[in-house]
Amino acid sequence: MGYIPGGVRAICDRCGFEYRLSELKKEWTGLMVCHSDFDRRPAELKAPKVKPEGLPKPNARPEYDDETPNTTTPGSL
Repeated sequence: MGYIPGGVRAICDRCGFEYRLSELKKEWTGLMVCHSDFDRRPAELKAPKVKPEGLPKPNARPEYDDETPNTTTPGSL
């Protein structure tokens, strides 16, 4: 890499060596690190892929149970 006038120098957050700012990458942890210290985000920390269950049924109602008392009418209290 040649001379870049006014090239900003920065320090790698992991190893402490000085690099050009354009050579550092921002890691998933928020650290600015050099190419040799760069770690990819582990697959365990990615959001799981969830498939949709399907379209909801129109006018869906819960199943009616004869054993449950009706508490919506004033006379049943």
